[in-house]
Amino acid sequence: MDTFMVITIVSFIIFAGYLGDLAFLKFRFPDILILILIGYLIASFLKLNVNTILYTYLPLAATISLIIILFEGGVSLKVSMIRDVLKKSSLMALGYYIITFLMIIILLHLFSTMSISISVLYASILSAPSVAIVIPLINRSGIEEKRRHLYIVYVTILDLLSIVVTISFLNYFPISGAAFLPVIVSLLTNIFAQSFFGFLAGIFWIELLRKIERVELSYMLTLGFLFAIYAVSDILWSNGMITSIVFGIVLGNNSSFRRLLQLREYTIDENIFRFNREVVFFMRTAIFVAIGSVLTFSLNIEMITVIISIVMIIYISQAFISKIFEGKTFDRYTNYIMPRGLTQIVLGILTITSVASVGIVFIQYISYVVIITNIISAIIIYIKK
Repeated sequence: MDTFMVITIVSFIIFAGYLGDLAFLKFRFPDILILILIGYLIASFLKLNVNTILYTYLPLAATISLIIILFEGGVSLKVSMIRDVLKKSSLMALGYYIITFLMIIILLHLFSTMSISISVLYASILSAPSVAIVIPLINRSGIEEKRRHLYIVYVTILDLLSIVVTISFLNYFPISGAAFLPVIVSLLTNIFAQSFFGFLAGIFWIELLRKIERVELSYMLTLGFLFAIYAVSDILWSNGMITSIVFGIVLGNNSSFRRLLQLREYTIDENIFRFNREVVFFMRTAIFVAIGSVLTFSLNIEMITVIISIVMIIYISQAFISKIFEGKTFDRYTNYIMPRGLTQIVLGILTITSVASVGIVFIQYISYVVIITNIISAIIIYIKK
């Protein structure tokens, strides 16, 4: 493919991403379905090399996307909101994740030829919804504020659990029963160590920004520092995902933390957060178009059965958890707005590039679950209107 064609495709993808975002804002139609379809049509028309896209370009893009998305998620979480609903949302998230995780493993063991190691990876990835999709849907759902905060923290914890658990399992692949204890220990170590490191990094960076007084391109420096602390965390704890989100929480709640630590008042330049949102927009657009380019529609009976069963487990588990924790306030419509999305796609890409024995079919399963759950969400939102 020549340079002219690459530039033309990138331009087209950016405009497509904007139109998809507009469709989401106006009609609440999941833009990822549009982007995946565009990627599929581009690959079919240009006859692109699927393996080159999947194994050469996507792994780096996936890692960068995950870092930036977690930072953005942290910035959007407010300490006052977290404090009020943290206990309940944490219990809900843990309950939902464990139930869905175990049910998916049992399903794959009974109805497919997959090994236990592959089944565990599928379960760890698909047992959480995508924050990047769910939070905007919840914010526009019309539910009362406290419950909206509960769901935002709930899906954020689930997303984070999925990321940390999956990466921990990848470090111990192939997975056996003996690997679960090290994974749990690794998970707890990651949570405490990276949270402390991310908090210190956030306080240090805000102080540095205050001292250099709104230097030009402070948003680029912040992005560079985010990548740097992720790299340090990756060296120390084999991943830096929690560091990224805690760093975002500190920057997003700058005033609260500065009052707590009795530091001089300082307002962070809003351009830092605006620039990050634009980077997130471009990365997620590119990722979904790329996934569409490697998607195939060669389905067999086993694949269809497994995909439909996983989707059923996702919603049955959510209804069960909501009924337990919310009782009479249970809202069946809100509980169907649990689509999978960017996080699951990114973790699928990291899996197939980290484990040689996992083929392209792994990302195919995940992509179909993402597509179906987003279609269900679109239908439910349309009905609720």
